[in-house]
This record gives sequence, C-alpha cells and structure tokens, in this order.
Amino acid sequence: MALHVPLPPGRRRVPRRATIFVAFCAVASAVGVVAATGTAAASSHRSRPYMIGDSITAWSEPQLREVMPSSSRPVIVGAPCRGLVVSCRATSKDARPPTGLAVIRALRGRLGRVVVIELGYNDTPGKHAIDKVMKELHRQHVRRVLWINLSERQYGYRSTNRALASAAPRWSELRILDWRTYSKYHGSWFIDGVHLTGKGKIAFARFVAAALRRVS
Repeated sequence: MALHVPLPPGRRRVPRRATIFVAFCAVASAVGVVAATGTAAASSHRSRPYMIGDSITAWSEPQLREVMPSSSRPVIVGAPCRGLVVSCRATSKDARPPTGLAVIRALRGRLGRVVVIELGYNDTPGKHAIDKVMKELHRQHVRRVLWINLSERQYGYRSTNRALASAAPRWSELRILDWRTYSKYHGSWFIDGVHLTGKGKIAFARFVAAALRRVS
C-alpha cells in the first residue's frame, strides 16, 4: 500500500563484565547511536520513531530537526553509502558504514512502534533483502514500518520500487511512502536525480514529517 502525504580502549586482565560492556559500546558507536543512561532515557527513546537511512537522510538531518517538534522527532541514524544489506564506500579509503540490517539488529530492545527506512540507493535490494529486514523488524515487535521508495530519475531503481510495492501485501506492518511520485515533477529538488538541493531537503523533511503525523 502506498501512502501519499502532503508537503510537508597495560595489559591488565579485564573483568568479563567490563569486556562485555566495552564491546556493547563499540557496537553502539558504530551505528551512530548514543546509549541511553537510565530507565527513563531508554523508555523515552523507545517511545520515539527511529529513522534509518543513507546520505539522503544524513544530509537532510538539519531540515528534519527543523520541521519536527522535539517531542515527535525521530531518532535519526543516517550515513552516506549505507545500503540495506550491503553498504558501499564513498572512496577506496573510506570504511563501509553498517548496513541498515546491522543497525536494526544493534538497536534490538530500543526500537519503538514506528521505524522509518530510507535505503535502497546503494545496494538496490530485492525481495529477499526486503523480507530479511521486515522479518527482523517483526521479531522486534515494530508495529509500523514506513519505507520511503526511491526516485527513479537515475536508471536502476525501478526494480527496488517494484519489490517494495510487492512486499506490502506480505507484511501488514509495511507502508510505502511514495517519494517517487511525490517528487517526480520537482527537478529543482535534486542535484543528480538522487541527492537533494537545499529546497529538496526541506521538501523531503516535510514529506517525512507529514507521514509521521499520520501514524502518531
């Protein structure tokens, strides 16, 4: 179902518990998540949506923060070159960011009822990859997955959009946010058909904000 929205770490032996704690912190840092301290903080994060994305999300974070009040603003986990199940490198010297699936697994116990996904430009996932991610979200009891489909201004993204559309009937949690159609006639929003201009970032942020209001 497509959802159309309006604008919008000496070599001392380390105790086992300390080792486990350090390892956990390293994983949290890798995905760009700050571990909450105390039950109240963890509870607060679980009540908020998470938005997991690539450079589109990462580079639109100021606009996303601007258009949404802090009470309803998602926890934004964006990284350039992030893929859904396979990430890329911006240059040969860059490390690959954790994939969307790795981020979701690392956030087990922290995700709330709503997750926004903006991924697919860097690894063009198909049915198997989408179902793998949806199974993980389902196991974590995420009730609503808002998945932003892809601009088709560049060749090769139509197959992912079709795979997303066909996944919706299989997963009752899944709603497709139709960015493809919404942005189709707005060339001024794009630099290269994928990445966004300043104007495009604002439009994208409003698009996401409006979708979140509809599920709040």
